[in-house]
Amino acid sequence: MIDIHAHIIPFIDDGSSSIEQSLAMIDEAIKQGITDIICTPHYRKNIFTANVCEIEEKYQMIKNRTKDKAIRLFLGQEIHCNKINEVLEMINKGTLITLNNSKYILLEFSYTNKIDISEVAYVTSLKGYIPIIAHIERYRYLDLETVKEIKNNGGLIQVNASSLMGKEGAKQRKFVFTLFRERLVDFVASDIHEKRRNWMSKAYRLVVRKFGQDYGQRVFYENGLSILL
Repeated sequence: MIDIHAHIIPFIDDGSSSIEQSLAMIDEAIKQGITDIICTPHYRKNIFTANVCEIEEKYQMIKNRTKDKAIRLFLGQEIHCNKINEVLEMINKGTLITLNNSKYILLEFSYTNKIDISEVAYVTSLKGYIPIIAHIERYRYLDLETVKEIKNNGGLIQVNASSLMGKEGAKQRKFVFTLFRERLVDFVASDIHEKRRNWMSKAYRLVVRKFGQDYGQRVFYENGLSILL
């Protein structure tokens, strides 16, 4: 499996507070059957503000510690977007870390304050990027039709393995199942932090059982591979 959303770089955000914790999370990912991880530390204005150099330094440090492990690490970022101008400013300044230096960018939004995510997807697509909407099941103001609009405007959809397993509540799980039935999900990821369990293996088996082997392969492996190639 390929995990495109994980907070395993130490000392950058709320993901990992030590090198030892990062290595433990990576070992657990290997046990889960994950072969590749895109490390996506938070960027959130006035909260998580590490610059590109700081992130790259910590990333290389942990990557060097895992070179003998059966897993590959890649660099990305999860960017919190309150306004479309925030993302455009980062694009224009070159301070945005894409996933594996590709055109894919991972975006998250307020869970409760309504933001026109479909507009953000449209504008970032016009700039030549491919926006992936992180854990789309968390945004309480979204419904099925809005998710379809996001997809039509160039956005891709990521859901968390924990939500599939019902660990984020029945409502989120129900919405995720609806998105799967409509074939709207593009990626399942762990969104792992040091205080969150990794559910990828169980989530994969669940998706294969309920929605088929082919779809499971796409959302856990094939679509992620397109970012790494």
